[in-house]
Amino acid sequence: MLDMWLSITGAFFVALVVSRWQILKFPKAGIDGKDMHKHGRNFVAEMGGLAAIIGFIVGTSILLGRAGEGIDTALFLTAIIAIIGAGFIGMVDDIVSIRQKTKAFLPYIFALPFGIQMMNQNVTIFSYEISYSYFILLAVPFGVTCAANASNMLEGFNGLGAGLSSICSITLIILIYLKNGPGYGLYILFPLLGATLGFSVFNLYPSRIFPGDTFTLFSGAALSSAAIISGLITPGIILFVPMIVEFFLKFRGGFQAENFADMDEEKYLISVHDKTESITHLIVKKFKVKEWQLVALVWLMEGLLGAAVIIGYVYL
Repeated sequence: MLDMWLSITGAFFVALVVSRWQILKFPKAGIDGKDMHKHGRNFVAEMGGLAAIIGFIVGTSILLGRAGEGIDTALFLTAIIAIIGAGFIGMVDDIVSIRQKTKAFLPYIFALPFGIQMMNQNVTIFSYEISYSYFILLAVPFGVTCAANASNMLEGFNGLGAGLSSICSITLIILIYLKNGPGYGLYILFPLLGATLGFSVFNLYPSRIFPGDTFTLFSGAALSSAAIISGLITPGIILFVPMIVEFFLKFRGGFQAENFADMDEEKYLISVHDKTESITHLIVKKFKVKEWQLVALVWLMEGLLGAAVIIGYVYL
């Protein structure tokens, strides 16, 4: 357990330091973006997911350096390739803008080695056990790819994506301990949680750094990989329900809608969308909220979902 706390602590402080460095350096290099929900000219550093990824790498390195013979190194490392690969795609997209179809496909390639390593293992989805190896080979990269892209959909407000990732990570960590004690998934989740919290120090409202696709693709791939390795695919799918709903809302509009809103003088959000093509659109239309309140509502929804998953796992 000490190794896990060393991992989360190392990941936290590295992500914190790198985030601070990005805040100072990236705007000068033109790697910044306008905060749409603040009055005036307010540009902040972009591509903050880089700090989370570097923190994550440090955290996982601490665990691997102290791991015993019990860990399946090949399985774990192929999962790391899928996770870092997804983050790399997000980073490239933040810099040069990749086509949506290309961005949706590329994580699959990085996740194929992970699928190969999972071929000899059974997976269970909603009580249905699957043992057909070639189906698993195709399904595992597909699941990682879907999770990475789904995480990328529900963003656009200070701290939103990082908070959702933290809630999902904590829920999965609790489930792993309830299941059988420590498992492979913790080698991903503890560094992920530490890195996300370190980055969140500067990403929470009012944000001084944005996550970018770098973070959203990376965190989605990490959460799905941890769920797959730990045999928690069903809880993982349930935790991603808000992101899945967001995907279909965006799909209905041809993935053209943005999550942004307008603001009045008192900083309450005002809808600028005729159609509801995001969960955030729905909240802004139904409630009088400021940005941080909208984010808190989405976090609350995810937190309640996480609590329901834990209770269901214990009593059902």
